Amino acid sequence: MLSYAAGRVTLPRMSYVVQMRSKLLLFMTLLALCPYQHGQNLVYAVSFAETRGSLHVRFPNGVLGASVSDKLAMLRHYRKTEIYSVSMIDGRRSLLFSDEGMNFEITPTGSVSGGKAYMEGVEREWRTAPSPGAYADPPAIYEISLDGSRQFRRLFEMRPNQSATILNSQGTRAAFSSFVDGKDLISIFDTHTWKLIDSWDLAKIKQPNCAYCSLMSFGWLADGHRLFFNLDVVDDEGEGSDASVKPGIYLASEDGGYLGELSLDVGRFQLTGYVHPNYVNRYLLEQLLEGSFVFQDHAAKEGHMGELQPFVVACSNSCNAQKDVPQKRGAGRPYVSPSGKYLAYIEERTTPNYRPEWHLWSQDFRTGLETELFVSPAPNPASVEPNVSLTVLGWLND
Repeated sequence: MLSYAAGRVTLPRMSYVVQMRSKLLLFMTLLALCPYQHGQNLVYAVSFAETRGSLHVRFPNGVLGASVSDKLAMLRHYRKTEIYSVSMIDGRRSLLFSDEGMNFEITPTGSVSGGKAYMEGVEREWRTAPSPGAYADPPAIYEISLDGSRQFRRLFEMRPNQSATILNSQGTRAAFSSFVDGKDLISIFDTHTWKLIDSWDLAKIKQPNCAYCSLMSFGWLADGHRLFFNLDVVDDEGEGSDASVKPGIYLASEDGGYLGELSLDVGRFQLTGYVHPNYVNRYLLEQLLEGSFVFQDHAAKEGHMGELQPFVVACSNSCNAQKDVPQKRGAGRPYVSPSGKYLAYIEERTTPNYRPEWHLWSQDFRTGLETELFVSPAPNPASVEPNVSLTVLGWLND
């Protein structure tokens, strides 16, 4: 836990503003010196989705006279998905995994931990009995080695409407949400055995606090045994207008025990010259191992309430120091490195012909310096080349 007692004892007569600047400097220094001293590597996926034109170029005769491998390739949604890492130290990019040419296809969503990726995938094969044709097992979560070996293993079958599988910082627990029979179910796995430890209904948290809220996102707290849930009202009309509805950040143990709500004072937006609308709620992104909280929030410059801008807000566990870092208006969800030193996000831009274009950025959280890492060209359904999409998977240490 961060402590700022020394600052108060040694500088008792400093003005409030100077004291806060001193605390902020200490806070950011501790962020830089927290337990991860290794190089930080961002991991992202680049996927190539077939268009009608690109598929015709590859297979001009369709299934007529096609080999078994080509017939299986025609069933793929993505021609290939490649997983890369990029070093924050020297910018070196490395290919970690590709499913190109395999009868195994991954979907570019998931997470990374300990040199592995955890992603949805499907395996296909051609069988001659009971009748000739392509067969596939139901989609499942796979563990994928990120060492260039192209090895993978099937862990468990996907649940209906399942979220990405999220591992805690220690790599000992995994969690995902799924929506089954009108229920938001939270499932917890032991990653040593990949056996289900617990599964419980999020309604036990939503019902007394925000029954009409939707689960926006969730994750693990730093201790690896508690979880946080960002609950918000998606529709302002109807039942959601009840005064008892309280969007917020709620905490629970891994067995579903309710642990209360994260105080609104933790990470409250407070940047001079900006106004935080009452209808906008902050979302918790991460709690770093040394206890600091990192949020995503939105605010507008005074006099420009119609132009919301995203911010990343870092707050020490004791809230004695806080940093608010602006981001580009088209920035998506930020991904925080384990050290808290770097952020990564995908910015969506609109081209002159009104097509989306995605830009991958890293940002030094201390200085605000941004570096563009990759640009995914705007999709073109009429193209004879595959459309390229981009996904951030997380961070790994050297």
